[in-house]
Amino acid sequence: MAHPAQTQERLLLRMVRRAAGTLWGRTHGYPAIRSVRDFQAAVTPCGYDDIAPLWHRAFDGTRDVTWPGHVRFFALSSGTTAEAAKAIPVTHDAIRANIRSGITLTALCDHQAPHANLAAGKTLYFGGCTQLEPRGPCWQGDSSGIMARHMPRLAWRFRLPEPDVAALADWEAKAEAICNRYRASPVRAIAGLPSWTLLLFRRLIDLAGASCVADVWPGLRVFIHFGMAFEPYREQFQQLVGRPIACIDTYSSSEGGLNAIQSEQGDPSMQLELDAGAFYEFVPLAELGSPEPTRLTLDQVELDTPYALLLSTVAGIWAYDVGDVVRFTSLSPPKIIVAGRTRLSLNTFGEHVIQEELERAVTAACEATGVNVVEFTVATVLPTAAEPRGGHLWLVEFPAAPPPTDPFTARLDQSLCDDNLDYRIHRANDYAMLPPRLAVLAPGTFYEWARRRGHLGGQHKIPRVPPSPEMAHELQAISAERHANPCA
Repeated sequence: MAHPAQTQERLLLRMVRRAAGTLWGRTHGYPAIRSVRDFQAAVTPCGYDDIAPLWHRAFDGTRDVTWPGHVRFFALSSGTTAEAAKAIPVTHDAIRANIRSGITLTALCDHQAPHANLAAGKTLYFGGCTQLEPRGPCWQGDSSGIMARHMPRLAWRFRLPEPDVAALADWEAKAEAICNRYRASPVRAIAGLPSWTLLLFRRLIDLAGASCVADVWPGLRVFIHFGMAFEPYREQFQQLVGRPIACIDTYSSSEGGLNAIQSEQGDPSMQLELDAGAFYEFVPLAELGSPEPTRLTLDQVELDTPYALLLSTVAGIWAYDVGDVVRFTSLSPPKIIVAGRTRLSLNTFGEHVIQEELERAVTAACEATGVNVVEFTVATVLPTAAEPRGGHLWLVEFPAAPPPTDPFTARLDQSLCDDNLDYRIHRANDYAMLPPRLAVLAPGTFYEWARRRGHLGGQHKIPRVPPSPEMAHELQAISAERHANPCA
């Protein structure tokens, strides 16, 4: 932490030496690489479609392609609920690196919740299906399934659910089994996506006939979350739990494993893992997609500037655009906040609104109107001949009665104007963009949309910006169905 850039360079050069004899290493001149600058000159940034054909030679048994040996495990990553599954290599070196980061996470949990005494109880991992499927000589499936297969035997003493429940692919069946089997278990920590964990909590309270989660699991002290911003869910989370607990954010991906962990309760940013198996590069957003973008290291980045993240890892992943936007809140030690996805932003009119700004706007609107939000997504309303100005349509599901539309949308609008100069310019006097519109969706709409697509639970997320107009139409159609038949 005292010398982050040097630590990262040493890690990169170790990785380069390990991969020098592979097909990738020979093709890219790895034996001659002596510095980060040499590496950046030899390896251009790539995306999944560029490098996946090489990774997937392992399915035919090919060895030494982008990492030494034969890669036996592949994590199926869906990113957001709208993206097709991607098969990402997971090497034994990557598994060991992830276990190291897991030990760091445990230590930071103890630091932030010193009275939790996690070793005296169980940690419930509310993740995806751990069942792996064969593909040639390899195995593929959810990353949690790969890690479960390699978890140290001692760790199973402190982990829930048990293998038979963890292997359930049906999310609703898994949630039901957890609520029924582990109501009397000494659960002290839970790890999961905030949105799905809230649904688990509601089901647990219903089945137990309790007033809050703390009545069922009185020892619960820590919630480890990932995959999405927690702020829009924080208030309803605290209400359901029934008393304060430590909420610890993490940044993980199928490509890089566990890359950053929140280290202080008063600071929502996450401290980067510098020597666990991932080398980081940061590309200014405006240059993403250009033939030769600027690639910055930890000694070159600036605070509060959005960057696209490139990863090189001990899984044989090199200068890979992981699709996330991050910004630094601290340089010593390096701490980040994930601001959203590079391919999911609102920019039809040049407003350049990113996911982080949308989530802050929802949090502000909820605080201003005294309501909570179950889920939301924001679609673009295109100009027409009758109305030459476009705008944004906020599709929002509330757990109870929705707030008055005007105060809620006014606070959304004001928050985005405060955060984003381009949006403020486009909204000035309603000249280029109309005020935001609110579409209140029936309770259960997002859940039903995810269920129909087979994206319940696990690490599936609701995209904050629909990747296609069809998503907004589908949500509104499901909402109309549920309004017509509230008991469905």
